Amino acid sequence: MSQVAASIAAPGPRSCTRNTAAYPIVRRFITHAPQSPPCQHPSVTAKATQQSSQDRKEEAVTKDYLSEWAEQAGVVFPKLTQAFFGELRGGKALAGIEPDEVFVTVPRAAALVVAPNERCPCPEFVDAAFYKEAPWFVKMAVLLLWERSKGRKSSVWGYIEQLPLSIDTAVRWEQPEIAELQYQPAIKEIKQQQASWRKHYSSFCAAVQPGSGKFSWDEFVWAAENVRSRAFSGPYTGSSVGDKARTLGLVLGVGGGYALWQQLPLEQVLNGFISVLLFNIIYDALLSRKLKWYALCPVVDALNHSSFVESDVAYEYFKDTFVLSTKTAYQAGQQVFISYGAQSNGSLFQYYSFTEPNNPNDVYAFEASLGGRPVQLVVNAKGSFTAECQVAAREALGPAVSDEQLRQALLSAAEAELAGKPSSTADDERLLQTAHLMAPRQRAAVEFRLEKKRVLQRAIARSRKRLSKQQPAAAT
Repeated sequence: MSQVAASIAAPGPRSCTRNTAAYPIVRRFITHAPQSPPCQHPSVTAKATQQSSQDRKEEAVTKDYLSEWAEQAGVVFPKLTQAFFGELRGGKALAGIEPDEVFVTVPRAAALVVAPNERCPCPEFVDAAFYKEAPWFVKMAVLLLWERSKGRKSSVWGYIEQLPLSIDTAVRWEQPEIAELQYQPAIKEIKQQQASWRKHYSSFCAAVQPGSGKFSWDEFVWAAENVRSRAFSGPYTGSSVGDKARTLGLVLGVGGGYALWQQLPLEQVLNGFISVLLFNIIYDALLSRKLKWYALCPVVDALNHSSFVESDVAYEYFKDTFVLSTKTAYQAGQQVFISYGAQSNGSLFQYYSFTEPNNPNDVYAFEASLGGRPVQLVVNAKGSFTAECQVAAREALGPAVSDEQLRQALLSAAEAELAGKPSSTADDERLLQTAHLMAPRQRAAVEFRLEKKRVLQRAIARSRKRLSKQQPAAAT
C-alpha cells in the first residue's frame, strides 16, 4: 500500500506512520472513570457513561450519525458499530476482524485536522493572530466550536453530534476532590492544567470575532476535553498528493502554453514538472520527520483503550485517507480495542478520565530525602526503581554506599511514602466493594490512588525480596 506513513497519537495526540501505539494518544471521554469492561480483553478502558435517558438520546444520535453522515462523508467501517458494554460505550465487531486488516477508512476531508504553521481556517470566527499563537489543542478546540456553531451546515455535523455531551475530566474538579487522588504529581499537573486552560479561555473569548457569539467556560472545556481525549498526532506529511496534483494540473496547463509559445518540446516541460512533483513528495517524507499534525478521526476515536493490544492508525498519503488496523483478531460481538500509546495512569486519568488496572506503563514518582538531600525517585509498573533514580540516590548517599545500603534506603523511602497516605490499600479496596454507592468522582479518585499504591507496594515487596537474598549471602 503506497503511503507516507504517519501514525496519529495522544497527551499530545496519536500518529500516522504505521504504529499508532508508539505514540501517546489524545482522545475521547466520559462522565466518570470506567470499570473493567465485561469483554474478553485483559484491559480496561476509556469512557464511562451510565445508561440513562441521555444514553438513549446518544444512541439515537449515533444511529443517525452512522447511517446518514458517515456514508455521505465516505467513512467506511463495515465490520464495526458503536455499542454499550455494561456502562461503557465503545466499538463492537459486527464480523470477524483479522490481524492487520484495515477495518476503518476515514477520508481526510471527514476529519478535523490541525497542521503546523497553517493559516487560520476561520478568520471570521476568531482573530487570526490568536489562532497562530495558540497551542495545537486550543486550535482544534476552536475548530470544533466553529464547526458546531454551523449546525448541520458543517461538513462534520454527524461527527460532532455523536461526541459526548457531558465530560468530567479532572480539569473540572474542585481542590478537595483533587486532593482525594493522594498522588502529588497528578495533583500538581491537574492544578497547572486548570490554571493554563483558564488563561487559554480568556484569550479565546477576547479573540472571538464580533457576531460569532459568546462561549461559556463549560463550552470551551467541552471542546478542549474532547480534543485532548480523542485526537491523534503524527509526523506531518505536507499537503496531500491530490492537492499537489490539482496545483500541478494548473501549472501544466500554463506550461503547455509556454511550450507552444517558446516552441519547446512538450516532453522537456513535462519532465520538469514531474521532477517538481517527485521533489515535493520526497520533501514531504523528510518533513514528516520534523513536524507533527493532529487529527480528530470519526469512528476511530470512538474505540476504547487497552495497553495490551497493538493498533495502527496510518495516513495513506496517495489516497488522502486515515486507516485503522490492529494486531489482534476479533470475533463478531467482541469489543474492539486500540492503544492510545504507552501512557501511565496519571496521563490516562488526567486526559481520558479513567484508570487502567495493572497498567504495564504505569509509574509511581515521589520525592524522598536521602543523605540529607531531596531526590526524585521513580518506580516502574513492575516495582523496580529506575536506573536514573538509583544513580541519583547513590550520589546523594555518598560514594561509599554499598548496594545493600542503597536498596535499604530506597525501601525505607518507599515504605515511608506508602505509610504517609491518608488511606491504606485495604481501605480503598473496601470502599470499592460498594462502588455503586459512591459518587462518580469519589470512585474515580479511589480507583486511581489504589492503582498507584499497588505500584508502590510492588516496589516494597521487590526490594524486601532482594535484601532477604543478600543478607544470608553476607552472613556466610
